[in-house]
Amino acid sequence: MKLWHIGALVALGLAIGEMHPGAVTNLFRELTLYAFLPALIFEAAWQLDARMMRRAWVPIVLLALPGVLVTVAVIALVARTFGGLALAPALLLGAVLSATDPIAVVAIFRRLRVPSLLATIVESEALLNDAIAVVAYRGIIAALLLSATWPEMLRVTAQALLGTVAGVACGIAAGYAGSLALRRHVPAALQTLVTFGTAYAAYFTAEHFAWSGIFAVVASAMVMRLLERRYEGIDVAAGVERAWHGASTFANIALFVLVGAAVEPGHLWGLRATLLWTLGAVLIARVALAYGLLAIAPRMARSWKVVVRLAGVRGALSLALALGIPGAVPQRATVIDATFTVVVFTVLIGAFTYERRIERLDLEPHA
Repeated sequence: MKLWHIGALVALGLAIGEMHPGAVTNLFRELTLYAFLPALIFEAAWQLDARMMRRAWVPIVLLALPGVLVTVAVIALVARTFGGLALAPALLLGAVLSATDPIAVVAIFRRLRVPSLLATIVESEALLNDAIAVVAYRGIIAALLLSATWPEMLRVTAQALLGTVAGVACGIAAGYAGSLALRRHVPAALQTLVTFGTAYAAYFTAEHFAWSGIFAVVASAMVMRLLERRYEGIDVAAGVERAWHGASTFANIALFVLVGAAVEPGHLWGLRATLLWTLGAVLIARVALAYGLLAIAPRMARSWKVVVRLAGVRGALSLALALGIPGAVPQRATVIDATFTVVVFTVLIGAFTYERRIERLDLEPHA
């Protein structure tokens, strides 16, 4: 998928949303969380190389853990100080917008000669910080809806950490079970069915027990891929990867149209100050991560940091999380509107500018 295709799909969605405002909002959230997200996560995790991740573990961990906290803090501080949001909704907005969606940038990686180590850093960050962002989001909502006492906060935090660990364990178990069907001479159609079943079984099992479904899918994909590469008796047919690529492409097309269609731009003008401050906070947070936090990462050239900064596109997961905020949360509508604005702006800007900017960077000497 080329970047101008992404921009065109969002623009098409915006036109649909203008003609039928609010018609697909609830449908968008349900499809994102329960239909498209597991497929997109599994396909992306399947492409990751565990060896590359081990080589780049420092920047990956920095971006996925303290990076999410820095992003939440910066966005919440700006939204609280200048955007007119109360502290709790500001923190929730920060959690929602801490999930990145580098589809626009990864589309470039697959056409240009981007070092595989750099691509691994950006793609791993997106997968892991999505999961961390969901944990933070659920924790903040629980604290808002329950009594926000210190014992209650500690209990919510412990549950979130336990859910993360349990989600990983669930994914590992599903990956080992699914890999049993990836033997040589097994028909490609059966292998494809097994991989899809593994992805969705891991996700829905984890979500059923309030564990991290995203971590479960990532773990299942990486375990299956690792076993397939390590053991000669396991071999995935090329048709399986083609099927996953097709499913991912379809999901992306549908999501970009739905992103635009879910936006209701008519009433955003009255919130322009809050929306502009939020957008500025997202950009500031990304600069802080790329040039501040990654300063302690070894062998991170400045050109690589530029790519990391550009990869801060927000997407479908942020919108789905915003739409899932309970109605009892104060200033919920403002959080949703701010999220819509950031997602559409970053996707459209990325669609029309990122390829030219990355082409001008000298990346190979620093691989």
